[in-house]
Amino acid sequence: MNNKRLGIGFIGGGFITRFHIQSLLAVRDVDVIGVMSKTLKSAEESADLANQIGVGDNAKAYKSITDMIADPKINALWVCSPNFARIETFEEIANAISSGKR
Repeated sequence: MNNKRLGIGFIGGGFITRFHIQSLLAVRDVDVIGVMSKTLKSAEESADLANQIGVGDNAKAYKSITDMIADPKINALWVCSPNFARIETFEEIANAISSGKR
């Protein structure tokens, strides 16, 4: 059996992100690695929540999507940013990956 854990990075640090983080209590083999938000305080609060409830693997706040994508422990991104920001978010993800940041 494969014991590989899924490392998650969240984009967005608000209510929906915190809801998803809490839901991970019911999921095996996942760790919140990081949270990125345009508002660093929101990212820090969400990362702290993940660590406090035991679903964070020393989760931390990131200042940019590019920085978070570069973390080799992150295997998947949860995009929880507001609807109006999603195109810009996905463009930033694509640019970071295509420029070799991942």
